[in-house]
Amino acid sequence: MAPRRKHVTAPPAGREFKLRIPQDVSERIEAKAKREGRPQNRVIINELALFPSLEETGDLADLIRAMEVIVARYGARITWHDLSDELLNAVDVVLKAEGGALQAALDRLRVVRSGMLLHKESEAKRTAEKPKGGV
Repeated sequence: MAPRRKHVTAPPAGREFKLRIPQDVSERIEAKAKREGRPQNRVIINELALFPSLEETGDLADLIRAMEVIVARYGARITWHDLSDELLNAVDVVLKAEGGALQAALDRLRVVRSGMLLHKESEAKRTAEKPKGGV
């Protein structure tokens, strides 16, 4: 009697690639395959399928960083305008003050002005530390 024929299944549609993977990547893939109970080939396919999404996520992260910078600059401008309003109010109080109240008004004016100078110095440091080519 003739031996039974083995059923040969056709390989799945797709293209075959042979890769050399660095040791750290192969260890990560082996661990993930073991953890998920899947073949290593499936883990590699799934990770490669995620790659276009990862590129889009990277672009989104860049946009978020740029937006953080814009919001920080806007906040600094708001702080500067608030300090300017306080300074004008302090000047008005000094101009109206008489006698012993004049010294207290001048002290308040000095405090507000020193706050403005500190803010200006911190802004100058921040812009000096900004990396070249950054946003």
